[in-house]
Amino acid sequence: MPLCRSRHVTPLARHAKHLQAEPHAEAAMPFPMYTVPLQQALEMTCVEPHEKLKAKGLLVEFEKNCGKAMFLSHEWTGKDHPDPTFAQFSVFQDAMKHILLGRFIELDYVTEALVPQSKPLPTREFRSAQLFLWYDYFSCPQLKELHNDQVKAIASIHAYVAECSFFFALCPFLQDPVTSKVLCPSSWEERGWCRLERTMRELSEGSWVLIKSAERVELVVASRALGCPTGEGDFTVAADRVKLGPILAAALKGKMKRALTRSDFVTYRVVRNLQSVYLRGLETQPELDVVPGWSCNADGPVSIVEQFFYQNGLWNIHEVDSAGFLPLHYAALGGKPQVIKAMLELRADFSRTTRKAQPLLGIPPWTSALGLALACGHNDAAQILIKAKAKVQETGVLSPALHVAAASNNVEGIRLLVEAGCDPITNHTIFGFSGAVFACDLVAPAALEELLIRYGVSISGLLHATAESSRGGSGAVARRLIELKADIDEQCQVQWLTPLGALVALQSLRYRWTDTALTRRLYHLPGSTPLMMAILSGNYEIAMTLLREGARVDLRNARNVSAADLAEGAPQLLQEILTGDSIFCRV
Repeated sequence: MPLCRSRHVTPLARHAKHLQAEPHAEAAMPFPMYTVPLQQALEMTCVEPHEKLKAKGLLVEFEKNCGKAMFLSHEWTGKDHPDPTFAQFSVFQDAMKHILLGRFIELDYVTEALVPQSKPLPTREFRSAQLFLWYDYFSCPQLKELHNDQVKAIASIHAYVAECSFFFALCPFLQDPVTSKVLCPSSWEERGWCRLERTMRELSEGSWVLIKSAERVELVVASRALGCPTGEGDFTVAADRVKLGPILAAALKGKMKRALTRSDFVTYRVVRNLQSVYLRGLETQPELDVVPGWSCNADGPVSIVEQFFYQNGLWNIHEVDSAGFLPLHYAALGGKPQVIKAMLELRADFSRTTRKAQPLLGIPPWTSALGLALACGHNDAAQILIKAKAKVQETGVLSPALHVAAASNNVEGIRLLVEAGCDPITNHTIFGFSGAVFACDLVAPAALEELLIRYGVSISGLLHATAESSRGGSGAVARRLIELKADIDEQCQVQWLTPLGALVALQSLRYRWTDTALTRRLYHLPGSTPLMMAILSGNYEIAMTLLREGARVDLRNARNVSAADLAEGAPQLLQEILTGDSIFCRV
């Protein structure tokens, strides 16, 4: 039977060989890549538009033989100007000065946990060549009469990102002077343009640098593609969504081609099958027939599965590739119900989980096909797996199906699981976390409301999860939990004779000779309050929210450390509040 043949050269591998023989083509760049030398950017006292900088002779058309380029993604703080008070850009200047004087940029704690092979970024990389800064207001035409050039520059964004050696997300805690909106990592994450830029970087190089404050800078490797598709982001101009579909589709096609030319079939499979998630909310269809020459040799489920195998470079329905994925796992990413159904008819084992963490997805190992489908929002595919008796109540794993549905804000997926017999109250991870904890961590307010109000999940510990959020947390979520009577000063009690207690003990021991984001966090966890963990995590919006709601600053954790003791590198206002030196405290 074709679906059970032994391994040999696949049509995908032959197609990859053909691509490798073709001349390498650079990403299209309809508009030149204008940059500012970093040294001049660090001396600026205001942010001026492209046209003024060009007239002053400060712009340089970047070429790789000039040095290294840096892409700076940011959220605009004004309607017609990105940074009218210069508050945001000045944080970048101070952060770069710290980086240039430091030894390395440490990993964020999620990357450290999910991608253990990742290493901190040595700062010598920034001193090895002259640096040039790409910043939209500097680098793209701003005048209305230059609209056509601006369109060309927008169409070149994926090429600009590909040319850059470094990608920075500038997300300090600030308040918009016009709208009074709070700006922070989670608000940056909601912006459609910022999502596009981050996605381009993940498709181009992978790692990027998050600036939370002048002294709080982290290297991110684990992808955020699943929870934050570009098309579902916020756009000031709704018509911008139409522009972005073709740009993102071209970037996805380029990523798949580059993966094939390197014979990196795992990356190709993940990106190919995840296209519907990347393009969600955009008026662009994914390209699934990447490998030419397919012809139907059979009818029914065999034909459907064989075509899937042909395009994914697979031969056996029970085959586990080098990433620890089975064909059914890739089919779950794609979410095509007919492919899932056909594989099940051919006896694909839906009970088997992934064997390794996958940085391109930002998920841990031991995730089921059902969990993958729900994480991607493919609820029709999930229904088929549930009808086939896929396990809905998972215990003793890192990411049960309920939890990944909650993390993805997939309310319909949560309801499917509960209707099939999953109990949200008792379904916990191996470390004892509920689905609501994942919803708080990944800032999924609709899923959180569903679990708390509809199903009565315990509120205990959820303020801690919000404070420690890997996505920067949400002040609105914190206020909602406080409204529901969460203990604002709850001190974390670690049960040492549990898997979580063992993990905390191990990482606390490591902290004594290896100070990292993960070890530091777990070392200080026993006895900590939400305020302490928000500060330790660099989630300064949450810290300010907790202080406004009356959080105590005099408490100490089991290490005899207070919130003020943990505030090194935090914004000056926050440090003053914690030490009682601010008008905020006296008021």
